[in-house]
Amino acid sequence: MRKLPIAIALAVALCTPVAAQEMGAEATAKPARVSVFKAAMNEVAIMRYRAALKLKADQEKYWPAVANALRALAREPQLNEAAVRRFAPAASALFARLDDNQKQTAMHLVQKAGLTQYASLF
Repeated sequence: MRKLPIAIALAVALCTPVAAQEMGAEATAKPARVSVFKAAMNEVAIMRYRAALKLKADQEKYWPAVANALRALAREPQLNEAAVRRFAPAASALFARLDDNQKQTAMHLVQKAGLTQYASLF
């Protein structure tokens, strides 16, 4: 089930808007603002994934490692297989404890983000 944490990590990392590209010259004038905006959007995405998974009390203790791995992955300059492999193990403890409904929800989120092809790499 290694595919699931890797795919979810990718989905969260890529689900934020590309505000810097859309803002054009304004993005180069205010890089700190874009960074803060991107960080905030990453946090919102992480919270949405946590809420969608509906973690149980015994699963909650594994969430901080997953959230930290997703934040680190989002900060990577380039999202590729090597980057995902570095951070995916942090999520494996939680994903091993998800029930079937939670796993289905996670896969739906990955598919909705259009990242299913990355899961097949592992």
